[in-house]
Amino acid sequence: MCKKINVLLVSIVNRNLGDTVIADTARYYIEKAISHIQNITYQVFQYNIYVEDPELLRLADLIIFAGGGLIKYKQEFFYEKVSNILDVAEEKQIPVFFNGVGVEGYEEEDERCQALKQRLNYSCVKGITGRDDIHLLKDSYITNTNIRVKKAIDSAIAVPEVYNIRRDKNSKVIGLGIIRDQIFQDYGIDGFDKERQISLWLSMINEIESCGYEWQLFTNGLRADYCFALEILKAAGKENERERYLVDRAIFTKQLIQTIAGYKGIIAGRMHSNIIAYALKVPSVGLVWNEKLSYWGERIGYPERFIKPEQMDASYIVSVLIESMKKGVRKRLSVCAYEYILQRELRYFLRENGRFIQKEQKKTYPWQKKLVAVGLGGQQLQYTNMNHLGTMQEKWKDGFRKFEADVRLTSDGKMVCVNGWSDTTYDKYNMDSLQHEEGPPSYDEFMPKKAYGVFESCDMQQLISKFSTLKGATLFLDIGRPNKKTLEGMVLQMNEIFSGNEELMKKIIIRVQTKYDVSYLKEQMRLKCRIAYYLPEREKWEAKKITLENLTRYCKKEKINLITMSNKTYDKEIADALQSAKIKVLLFTTNSYTSVVEALHLGADFIGTQHLSIEMLKKLAFSEDIMDMGNKESKRGKLDE
Repeated sequence: MCKKINVLLVSIVNRNLGDTVIADTARYYIEKAISHIQNITYQVFQYNIYVEDPELLRLADLIIFAGGGLIKYKQEFFYEKVSNILDVAEEKQIPVFFNGVGVEGYEEEDERCQALKQRLNYSCVKGITGRDDIHLLKDSYITNTNIRVKKAIDSAIAVPEVYNIRRDKNSKVIGLGIIRDQIFQDYGIDGFDKERQISLWLSMINEIESCGYEWQLFTNGLRADYCFALEILKAAGKENERERYLVDRAIFTKQLIQTIAGYKGIIAGRMHSNIIAYALKVPSVGLVWNEKLSYWGERIGYPERFIKPEQMDASYIVSVLIESMKKGVRKRLSVCAYEYILQRELRYFLRENGRFIQKEQKKTYPWQKKLVAVGLGGQQLQYTNMNHLGTMQEKWKDGFRKFEADVRLTSDGKMVCVNGWSDTTYDKYNMDSLQHEEGPPSYDEFMPKKAYGVFESCDMQQLISKFSTLKGATLFLDIGRPNKKTLEGMVLQMNEIFSGNEELMKKIIIRVQTKYDVSYLKEQMRLKCRIAYYLPEREKWEAKKITLENLTRYCKKEKINLITMSNKTYDKEIADALQSAKIKVLLFTTNSYTSVVEALHLGADFIGTQHLSIEMLKKLAFSEDIMDMGNKESKRGKLDE
């Protein structure tokens, strides 16, 4: 049986949804190219450029960088990320393609630049399509004449086809796409401090209103952009009308695209706000803080709509927008040609480098029983600790049979699923942390809130009701480190929820951090409960008088056969000691396949993850030694499932 060709799509995963649009549209073009290739079967997987995962890279047959401003060395450290990926690809001779990438700067004397240049000329690199400074790429970076280098366009040009969204032709609202206040300074542009930028935005708002249009602030999703938008809103005297004048931070690309599609025109700092607008035929004016915006304007035939710093006068910017709205947006033939080249080069790379790759498919995947969905599972490679029942259901379909949930007490003594009461939590649920300095919110205050504005909250009763429908599942309940009064309230509620249901209780494991919690649970829980004991980082051992000898002695005394810890804490000494004591290990949190491999080699029994997909890993070909580790009989005590 022949395996499918594994294509890893290297994507930039963050809250700037422009990067997510690049990933989505690049995948669209890849799948379109695949549909025209006969006798070869491909499967595409997303790879997060921020997660260094060399073992996962080694499972790839082909690697494609989705796009974005990757060939640069002064900002965002992408030169390191790209270089690390190319080192693995060169070692394993995995063919690599760069799709519609941006190029920013070149210096012979800069070590970072030269290190990136060296790797871009590796033999594994087969092709590059560039969206902007193609001459700099050809003349300065690429010396390997075997690499195909072509001028193309950004993949986001395909937004309408990918998301099936069209613009609102009847809109009277102008969208103002806010970018963080430090952006000009970071790119060496003097004279554009926060005060000047706020003044510029306010003047543009006045100009827009004087022309008879409404306005609204929006962002691509980054926190820094949104925080600056709030400051502008306050300066405009509209902070009490936030719903009308400021769009909430989007977490899904479709939200951002729908927002831009709803405007008559936009003025924006983010490049991909302008690209999305162009794709939707929404007239846009770009504020240039990086030459890549100017290149985009030239590429689409509207250079006058991209305003450089020396031209940034509110009256002039708005007049350019008004003129662009009169003329509209037309897709020039040159743009169609660049889009064709983008597709042609992808198809060439996939066909020419995929036709000789054929390997045997592995068939068994026993290691999947080891993975635990932390916080009921993450989403989109970045959203975590939502404790969301919908995500739990998705992870169940993905193949997970073990779940971890965080439970805490509200101010009125009710158990809800939340990852602690902290500033991070309050921010995630759009709550004011200053209002809760004395204690957590009430049940009625918390439950209507949604993590990231999307993922609905749930309480303990809802969690258990849903979990009880999942046949063969195990649930780890993390109760945190409650004080005595809080622990008492938690136990009272758990006794009520689990009352008389011994079979359900056998599927629950309560994760605790102190010996007091262990003894209290054993004394006060009406039904016998299983306990997982927490081992802190080694730096805390001396202060807490922890040794492996007294830890294993304590676990034996209390009949505890499961220890939890950070994957950074786990090492060979700990592994050997716990194996000898027949104590199982659950590691939190492991989001790279490389870390899973390392943990399995050390003998970890369960591995908590937020972003790894069992379905994805099943489709990839695993090395035999990892497969064998999953098959080995454990020497430790049995953990009932």
